[in-house]
Amino acid sequence: MRYRYRLEKRKAKRLGFVRLIRKLAIASLVLIMFYLLFLYTGGRPYLTEDSLRALSLIPTEKTYTLGFDRPIKTIKIHAEQDGQKRELYYASFDQPTNKVSFTLKAKDLGLKDGQVRLTLEFSSGFLLNRSYSLLSTVDAQPPSLRVVAYTQSPSVGGSLALKVKVDEEAQAWFLHGEHRYRLYSVGERYHLGICPIRLDASQGAFRVEAVDSAGNIFRQELHINLREVKFKEDRINIDDSFVDRVVYPLLGKEGEGLSTVDAFRRINEVWRSRDVSKIKEVGLKSEPRVMWEGAFIQLPNSKVFAGYGDVRHYFYGAQKISESRHMGFDFASVERAPIPASNSGVVVFAGNLGIYGNVVIIDHGMGLMSLYGHLSEVSVKEGQFVKKGEIIGRTGATGLALGDHLHFGILVQGYEVNPVEWLDAKWIKNNITSVFDAK
Repeated sequence: MRYRYRLEKRKAKRLGFVRLIRKLAIASLVLIMFYLLFLYTGGRPYLTEDSLRALSLIPTEKTYTLGFDRPIKTIKIHAEQDGQKRELYYASFDQPTNKVSFTLKAKDLGLKDGQVRLTLEFSSGFLLNRSYSLLSTVDAQPPSLRVVAYTQSPSVGGSLALKVKVDEEAQAWFLHGEHRYRLYSVGERYHLGICPIRLDASQGAFRVEAVDSAGNIFRQELHINLREVKFKEDRINIDDSFVDRVVYPLLGKEGEGLSTVDAFRRINEVWRSRDVSKIKEVGLKSEPRVMWEGAFIQLPNSKVFAGYGDVRHYFYGAQKISESRHMGFDFASVERAPIPASNSGVVVFAGNLGIYGNVVIIDHGMGLMSLYGHLSEVSVKEGQFVKKGEIIGRTGATGLALGDHLHFGILVQGYEVNPVEWLDAKWIKNNITSVFDAK
């Protein structure tokens, strides 16, 4: 009996051990299944859609920034073309990352124009791998550009027209130093536009540029004979009366606790910078068509009280406290004089604009706009088409103004240029229209 009992006890232990192993095996299988399910339902990293689109084109040279939905540890990119396989990029990261940046140079890598199959392999860890295979197009040939015509001798602070022809679909630009101005596509591969010659135009080269859909760039330098202009300098005395009457009311709560000098500086420097940025933002949204015709209209029966480019030095007593550049013409007539639209176009802004007071901005197309500031009354709405000579408001003293007048500005791609050129029909014909009509 004792022997049978020992056998049964051993058998029971054996069965218990088998059951334990079976349970552990089932538990392990379940865990493996859950882990595999995790891998296939989000555990493995994914490449973003923007990254996939970016890889669809390979130009002469391009820096790619690929994004992933979770950090990766390694990445490898191969290209297969004409039966040959090349490694384009490989990286391993000590610290996993969601973004990877690298530069590809098509010719250095031996890639030719045409289709290429890319294979991307990346990993976030053990069994957390993913790969993509996609067709990409290699385009390592920059567009060819011909300069058709441009304004030969523009003035500093003035305007320049430029027309080019590109041999393929591309975006064309006029560049000066760090500044870039758009040329509008007008069909048959022609691109044209009006560009400002900034007051700091003596610094930096003038170039024209074309960028195709793949990102290839063609650049050509333009030899422009700039005509220098001497601008007037004024000393303007600021007193407590003006600041109390004009500046503090403009600032409102923002002016609480500010001294006379600090309040004026806030308006003349901080607000001016902000308002100029807003004007630039509006000025870059122009229709790609010509809506103006002939010379622009000056405020009737008015005199010029301040010119374009005037440098203003502001003094409080004997102390110079600030300065600014006057970027338009100040026309003065009778109080609340009716203001005609200087030329035909679409109203793109009608409202208050800080130091400019109540403002109307009209888009005349191809980057050209007119600005009317310090209005006492605005009688047009945004989106409204106005004809040359149609009344758009009345003069006033809103904003930072010493008295009733009109600040008249001409914007070219968001930058205020010298309006005097646009009041001259002969200048427009010789420097703008002739360039637009050239072949």
